[in-house]
Amino acid sequence: MKKRPWHDLPWHWPSDQPDQIRFAKRPLRALAAGEYLRTGATGVFTAPLVAAAHALLPALRRPAPPPRAFAGVGVSPGAHDRELPALVRELGVRRLLVRAPVWERDRLDRLAAFMARFPHADWLVAIPQDRAAVCCPPRWRDALQRTVATLAPFTRTFQVLQAPNRTKWGCYHAGDALDLLEATEEVRAAHPGVVLAGPSVIDFEPLLLQRMLLNHRRFRLDACASLLYVDRRGAPASRQYGYFDLAAKIRFTRAVMALSPRLAPGAPLWLTEFNWPLRGTGAWSPTSDDEAVGEDAAAAHLLEYIRTAAASGLVERVYWWQLAAPGYGLVDARGGLRRRPAFFALQRYLAGA
Repeated sequence: MKKRPWHDLPWHWPSDQPDQIRFAKRPLRALAAGEYLRTGATGVFTAPLVAAAHALLPALRRPAPPPRAFAGVGVSPGAHDRELPALVRELGVRRLLVRAPVWERDRLDRLAAFMARFPHADWLVAIPQDRAAVCCPPRWRDALQRTVATLAPFTRTFQVLQAPNRTKWGCYHAGDALDLLEATEEVRAAHPGVVLAGPSVIDFEPLLLQRMLLNHRRFRLDACASLLYVDRRGAPASRQYGYFDLAAKIRFTRAVMALSPRLAPGAPLWLTEFNWPLRGTGAWSPTSDDEAVGEDAAAAHLLEYIRTAAASGLVERVYWWQLAAPGYGLVDARGGLRRRPAFFALQRYLAGA
């Protein structure tokens, strides 16, 4: 049996996560020492500017959009393709997010057929990278071009990169991700009017965010996408580093955005993934049971997260990942489609209740 190439990320975990890259990472990290130093230096030298930029935040605040324009959910093609459109209508959601991974660029026609089942959706397509895309730039450029060209009938809005601060998604340091972002300019040239969001940093990592947005690289983003999970801290009001609750994390992100030469003027902030893994779901959960919560708590946290983001006046939209998934979905997809308390909580919010 032919051995897989070392950069090929198998995608088999039920929690929608790629497999960990199983080879020695220390030598690669040693080679990237210069990039780590640049990341640290960027954080140190721009910290006073970021602090000063907080004074600009009142002028950046806007009234929260209506609920259906503010909150969206992720969906994925799979075993329940036929039932998902009815679930979306029942939920009352208009904004939908779907992933188009680079390693599935030869299956885009199937994804297009899936998206066609939701004729009234406002789509955001996320394009996750893998290690092969980092090691082979033509592969990344080809995937971007194919994805945008194939899905253009459904949307002009794309999120580039997926959690570049996690090695399992293929990037070992910010330099890898910045190289990929520079390649997106070819897509913009080939597809005028395309809307590109990034850099898609996951969780709250201030130094990495500053490095990704405060630099002299050659790319421009139309929106700042952040996978701002806070589940490992508990409730949205729980603090990280002794200070940063969700509201403070949003303010920090927006302050960095205000200084960024890589964002288009007036670029909005989109929180494109958040959820709470559910206790007792085993391999379906991306975290351990120590960090998971019960279904009622997940529903309460969902509403608190959305209301905090809306009240900040600094966020244009948020997306729960995802609609149907055993370990963290609004709907439990095991043995049918059981609507969880979070489904009904979001349904009431979207209805304006």
